[in-house]
Amino acid sequence: MILVSFDTLRRDHLGCYGYEKKVSPTMDDLARGGVLFEDGVANCGWTLPQHATLVTGTYPITHGLVYLHRRVRFPRRLKTLGELFQGAGYTTLGFCNQNHYGGGWIYDFHRGMNSYTNIFHHNNMMEKAVTHITSYMEMLREKPFYMYIHTSDTHEPFAASEPFGSMWGREYENKYEGEISYVDHYLGRLVEKLEELELIDRTLVVATSDHGSEFREHGFLEKKLNLYEEILQVPIIMHLPGDISPGTRVPGQAQTLDIPPTILDLCGIDIPEGMEGKSMLGRIRGEGGGPGRVFSHTLHETSYWYEHWSVREKEFKLIRTQRLKKPKSRKNLISDRFRRLEEVATRRRGGLVELYDLLDDPGERDNLAGNRPEIVGRLEKSIRNWVRACGYAPPGGWP
Repeated sequence: MILVSFDTLRRDHLGCYGYEKKVSPTMDDLARGGVLFEDGVANCGWTLPQHATLVTGTYPITHGLVYLHRRVRFPRRLKTLGELFQGAGYTTLGFCNQNHYGGGWIYDFHRGMNSYTNIFHHNNMMEKAVTHITSYMEMLREKPFYMYIHTSDTHEPFAASEPFGSMWGREYENKYEGEISYVDHYLGRLVEKLEELELIDRTLVVATSDHGSEFREHGFLEKKLNLYEEILQVPIIMHLPGDISPGTRVPGQAQTLDIPPTILDLCGIDIPEGMEGKSMLGRIRGEGGGPGRVFSHTLHETSYWYEHWSVREKEFKLIRTQRLKKPKSRKNLISDRFRRLEEVATRRRGGLVELYDLLDDPGERDNLAGNRPEIVGRLEKSIRNWVRACGYAPPGGWP
């Protein structure tokens, strides 16, 4: 079983999700021969909480790894995928770069791993890691294995090795396309090795991302500081051994939270009680629908001093921004991003609220919060109930 996360990878920039350029032939082939979830949604807007959710199947506000600078380890009561696979007799391995947020020892990402390394550089990791990964495949070809791979190659600064760096041009977004082609190429090398070792038909491969990136949809070239669709929309692609129809496309929302229990279910491993996510295997087989609501959260306890909440339904999405403290200097502590937010958001109960109709306004341009207070109230209540169920005490105090 191989779980790979491409940091900052937008799903709308992959061919299998409709992108017009052929930047991702390997991932497109995996989707064509496997399963693609059409509406993957992240449960957080930045790297650390998302990857902790990816390997524990619990919400960020449950596992608690939500801080930029406070080092919080996985709670002992929660089991990581590494621990669960190791307990089931698998050899467990991790290959990550020096971005601690996606796989650092200091956060306990190595728990349950027989072998774990995060020595690779932030950029151009895959060309160096692929030899190590394929060597382990050769050694373990007769034994079950679980591999967790996290790479920041698709994270800015975009500086892929040639020919990928300039493959699609030299503008900012072109360089991002080059990074996608770079990681896709080396993912292809891993798939080729599985085929060479005759393992492809009995190896589950899952490709996903922690969050997207911004290309000025809301004015900025950043990430992590909002919960708009360009951040929350992530790819979820699975190559599944067995009798699943190739090219299966699963409609409806699918969240990061549900990836771990789905992996366990597909591998025949019991899903522990503490795992909040739900297996999507039934959905893959055409049985039942997805979550009616997806909750997401981002906390910035330094610099910007705010907490972001969102709840996303099929039609409506609510985003609420809650200040943690009053900034001393507007010039220094409220960036252009937050000045814009104050212009478009509706003030409600001490917070800044945005409501969007995703069916009519997928670009989230027209804030309806002032005109639809009944929907705002209903969705705010759902967030409060979720927060209380998770046992989380928000620093901002709202829920």
